[in-house]
This record gives sequence, structure tokens and C-alpha cells, in this order.
Amino acid sequence: MNTKLPKFIIAAFSLFSAPHLASAKSLRQAKVADERKYDKLMVSATSGQTKTSFDFYVLSMSFQPEFCYMHRKDGYPGCEDPLEFWRGSLTLHGMWPEDDDGSWPSTCTKERFNPSTVYDLGEDRFNRMWPNVKASANSKSHYSFWEHEWTKHGTCTSMTQDEYFDTALKHFLSTPSIVREKYGKTVARDELLEAYRTDQSDEYGDVILVCSGGKYLSEVRVCIGKNADGTGSKRIKCISQVAQEDTCGSEITLQKFYIDDDAMVEVK
Repeated sequence: MNTKLPKFIIAAFSLFSAPHLASAKSLRQAKVADERKYDKLMVSATSGQTKTSFDFYVLSMSFQPEFCYMHRKDGYPGCEDPLEFWRGSLTLHGMWPEDDDGSWPSTCTKERFNPSTVYDLGEDRFNRMWPNVKASANSKSHYSFWEHEWTKHGTCTSMTQDEYFDTALKHFLSTPSIVREKYGKTVARDELLEAYRTDQSDEYGDVILVCSGGKYLSEVRVCIGKNADGTGSKRIKCISQVAQEDTCGSEITLQKFYIDDDAMVEVK
């Protein structure tokens, strides 16, 4: 994604004199070559400032077998004992506010994540559809993934925590059956896109396929419109900046969980 901060936001800093914005001028004048580092500095300088004026959401779904393969030396609990559901379905990574110019708000308030949200909406629902494979249910870091998503993205939506996570879960993107059928195998890019078109609808454009090394399916992304209250509306066509995140080639490998390398996995 393009992380360049919109000019009107940069200009706005000159209108404020509050102590926590005292460094904005020096940040604005700094010649920072790396735009991502610059964006990080500006977000830090404006931490705690509510920013809910964005245009749409990017909904990102993760393919856990690939994530686990990339972290096979870490021995994450969810990778060592994955749910059968994850072999044939991508799971939520997050729902991220974004602007039409390709920039996005980040860490907009200091509201801390409340774990009660997980229980309000159903812990089993989170563990199945939005899992934190890095941590076991009884560990201190069990909530760390959802805490990160709330802090970085949810705080910019104007929604409550329950509303934010419920909205994302309700927009869970179903995975076409070809992913389970081709588990551990290679599929043609066009065939996978066609499967998503058939399973969903092609009026919104193709899904965005993100691959590790241009070959191994890692994520699938779509764009969701925004209602006046900040909740997600319906799927929309992604802007060009999001579409450019597609990194998959003509042949895509659907990685299998590394624990399946030495075990027979029945295709159901």
C-alpha cells in the first residue's frame, strides 16, 4: 500500500499548539527518504487523536498453512495442532480502514483492547474464523493478535470494540471448495480467480491474491464499503493501489501445514 500521508493532514498540524503536537513542525520539515518510517513518526506524534474520516475497508484473509510454513521453526500452538477447517478455508487477518488516495489511518486513539469482546461475540467464533495461531488459549499472549488489530485499525473506525470485531466477522469471506480440493497442490491463477467469482460475484472485480515469493498463496483481499456509522456495508471494487498488492503468478501453490508432511490428510 502507498503510505504517503495526505497533504491536508500534514498542513493541519500547523493549526494546533497542544503540547503533544509540539514536534509536528520538526517532523514535517524532516527529510525522511523512507515514507514508511515517516508515516510511523507522524502516527506516533498524533497518537490519541481521533481520526475516523476514511473511505472504505480492506478485508484481508490469511491462509494459515502458508503462515505456519513460514514460521515452521517457531512451533506455534495453532500450527502444531491446526483445526481441520483451516485446511480448506482462509481465516481473518483483519479489516483495515483505508482512504481513496491509498493512504490509511492508524492507531487513532489510546483506547485499550478489552478481552471481554472475545467472550461477548463468542470465543469459539474467534478461534475458528480469526485465530491467533501463535498462542494457546491459556497463555498470556492469547489476545495479542486481536489487541493489535484493534489498536492499529479498530481505533480509527469510530465503532465500539464489539461493533468493530462483529462487523469484520460478519464480512468473513468464504473460501471456494477448490482450495480444499487442491490442498498441498498447485492451482492455476485463473482457475482460483474463477472459483472466487463463482463462489462470490464478479461485479466487484477479482479478489486480490497475495503470494509469498510470488508463488505460495498467503492472503486474499477484498474491499468493503463504509456506512455512515463506520460499519462495513457491501463489497466494492478495490482501488488501483490495493489491486497492485496482488503478487501471485500464473501458477499458485496451496501450501499444506508442515505437520502434514509426514501424515496422510484425508480430503473431505
